[in-house]
Amino acid sequence: MIRLAPWMAACLLLLPQAGCETREGGAVELAWVIRGTDFRAYACNAEELGDDAIRTVRLTIRPVSNPGTDYCADGTVTNCDFTCDSDRAGDTLRGVTTFTIPEGACHIGVTLLNERGEVIPGHRVQTPEPMRKTIEQGNLTFLGVWQFVINLQAATAEK
Repeated sequence: MIRLAPWMAACLLLLPQAGCETREGGAVELAWVIRGTDFRAYACNAEELGDDAIRTVRLTIRPVSNPGTDYCADGTVTNCDFTCDSDRAGDTLRGVTTFTIPEGACHIGVTLLNERGEVIPGHRVQTPEPMRKTIEQGNLTFLGVWQFVINLQAATAEK
């Protein structure tokens, strides 16, 4: 018979409760890096972006069966905004949603916001096209590392 110290027994009893999280749907994880059209690494607040320094990476999650719906915009998934808070070039940043994305095929994309909460125009920073992923309840879907590209010619023209 295995004998446990009282504190160990208490930990074993509480462990399942500590790890509990509501899993009403699936979740996604997104990682990103920032590069310039010169192929160099840049930080979220790169001087080249001026007033359009990247502050927030906002997900869009649209079900394939109903593309007019955005689970992030309608509140189905509430944690779709991730802070881009690195001031070091080359940092890989990431964000993870909770397990609240309804099951099924979705198109998942990003929108970049500046410090004022305004969308950064695509001619300043380019993002990948939305990707199609199948979300499964209880599973975390890794979206890979996305590259956001600063258009250095547009930055120079606007100075």
